[in-house]
Amino acid sequence: MQAFDTKDDSPKTSPKIAWFSLRAGKICLGKKPVENDFKQLKSLGVTHIATVQTSEENAPIIRDNSTAAGIDWLWVPFMHPSSESPTEDVHLHQYLHELSQMLSEGAKIYLHCDGSQHRCSLLFYALCHYCRIPSNSAYNALHSFGASAANNLLRSELTWAAELGHVAPKM
Repeated sequence: MQAFDTKDDSPKTSPKIAWFSLRAGKICLGKKPVENDFKQLKSLGVTHIATVQTSEENAPIIRDNSTAAGIDWLWVPFMHPSSESPTEDVHLHQYLHELSQMLSEGAKIYLHCDGSQHRCSLLFYALCHYCRIPSNSAYNALHSFGASAANNLLRSELTWAAELGHVAPKM
């Protein structure tokens, strides 16, 4: 699922983003943006791009393209929780706080990782729990971005993300 879709039967209809309202802002999950996506994302109201990738996955290129398009950028160098060197929870707690704060200030955040949307889906689910959204509502919110956003996550991963969001201290 793409957060924005340029396919439409009507050539005059502009693409839309599948937003989820959270706090005073909005957030969406999307594909990894490529060079010609940034201006379009800006025109669709995106104020922040949150990149859930490591530096080996070209995060600095996304940063440069975001800032060139006038979009604020947040780097969330999050490795999958079952990787050999998972990101420390303290860092993930800080990212959840930063995302929550941006949303409280009315940001419109485009959250992405790689093409699988696995890590950004987990982070979104954790963010919902950080914002005290119950698990069933958080899971439904995840499904609003398309079946693959939720259906490709293991129950153990969802449990990990929910716990991460619940135990993160409010800063």
